[in-house]
Amino acid sequence: MKLGVRAGLVTGVLLLCVVVVVAVRFGKPEEFAKLLERARPAWLLLALLFQAGTYVCAGAVWQRALAHQNHHRSLLQMVRLGVVKVFMDQALPSAGLSGNVLVARGLGHRGMSHQSAVATVLAGLISFYIANGIAIAAALAILWINGRVSRLVTILATVFAIVIGVFLWGLLWITQDRKRIPRWMSKIKPLERFFAGIGEHPPHVMRDVGFFVEGTVLQLALIALDAATLWAVLQAMGTTVSAAAAFTSFTMASVVAMMSLLPGGLGTFDGTAIAMLRAFHVPLEAAVAGTVLLRGLTFILPLIPGFWLARAEAVK
Repeated sequence: MKLGVRAGLVTGVLLLCVVVVVAVRFGKPEEFAKLLERARPAWLLLALLFQAGTYVCAGAVWQRALAHQNHHRSLLQMVRLGVVKVFMDQALPSAGLSGNVLVARGLGHRGMSHQSAVATVLAGLISFYIANGIAIAAALAILWINGRVSRLVTILATVFAIVIGVFLWGLLWITQDRKRIPRWMSKIKPLERFFAGIGEHPPHVMRDVGFFVEGTVLQLALIALDAATLWAVLQAMGTTVSAAAAFTSFTMASVVAMMSLLPGGLGTFDGTAIAMLRAFHVPLEAAVAGTVLLRGLTFILPLIPGFWLARAEAVK
């Protein structure tokens, strides 16, 4: 746990350094000064509210998964676990598995059987990737309509679609029989215990179409709220950008970040977000500043409460 905390803090510092270097190297100091002068706090407050909404959506996914198993827990408890998951996912480069392992443990502390806890986070993970597949399809449609589909974007989208398809197939295949878990994965103790909770007969929620509809909608809402955060911080600096452009920029940056497997998509998210915003004619200084503010709200800010909450969950 201490290693994860250190990794998260170091990653946050490195992220700030990368963004600052980009800003200094390619931006104009006087333009950044003008952006700060035009900053409107009301829009930043709205961005904070959008971010708060992402944790509510994340918690609601698990709450609905539990409800489909006839377990009812308060949304506030699930939101707390959402903050913990964000922190762990940012701290450790594990494609989201580190956060889900700790969430499963947190659900166990709240009275869930290990099998129900594992089924809940796996069902949520499946809905997450389904939602991201839909989001990237929507982003490509927006790029196509605006005549901005390049060969690189097409390749990235195709690779991501293949990765999602393979991942979902592999996850569903493994969950049908824990004996199918690869040997290398079973040697990782936290993952071994995590997947061992699947059991011989996975809970119904793993095949519940009703939940996957609800979960996917909530995951899409989460993605939309993150994109809305980017839109709001740009508006805060007096930069007008369409909601579609903000959504596409955020979605494409998230895709690249997930494929990079770096903690929080270090560097890859930021570079892609800036490049996509520039493709929609957002000034470089505004694109860089908007990305800095977005990362501050989505990456740096959760590290503080996430550290304390994750430590509390780990020692229970």
